[in-house]
Amino acid sequence: MRALALVALFALAACSSGGPDVLDADEAKEALVNRNWVTTWPSSPSEHLHVLRFVPSMGSSGVYQDRVLFEGKFELFLYRAEEGRIAFTFPGREERAETPYRIERVDGPAPFTHRLVMEASPRGPAVYYGYDEGSGQELAFEVPAGLRASR
Repeated sequence: MRALALVALFALAACSSGGPDVLDADEAKEALVNRNWVTTWPSSPSEHLHVLRFVPSMGSSGVYQDRVLFEGKFELFLYRAEEGRIAFTFPGREERAETPYRIERVDGPAPFTHRLVMEASPRGPAVYYGYDEGSGQELAFEVPAGLRASR
């Protein structure tokens, strides 16, 4: 009986600590914008990734990209983020979608500092990672010498 009580106590402690640091709705709305949200930090130019970027200064528009480092497909969208929900309008396909979302502070994998989780992503996966802009992190790979533009 005593062993069962200890197991229950340890299980309760494990559940109440170590959970994600979820931003409140106002913080999440601010953290959502002007940040590259990616599904992975590519280790090579041919690694596949998805990218989302929300830009309020351009009429609350954004871009979704399905790509490798140097090429891919993109789709522009309009959005509204309020009270923990994102409403998307995709004018090219005349589609609308809405999903609850949350943003969590994370410590990695490097260089990531935030995680965007959408309950029902209208494009691509439901989980994206972001990093603090201006941190010096860039998606950059050396272009082979034979492919560089001549001056």
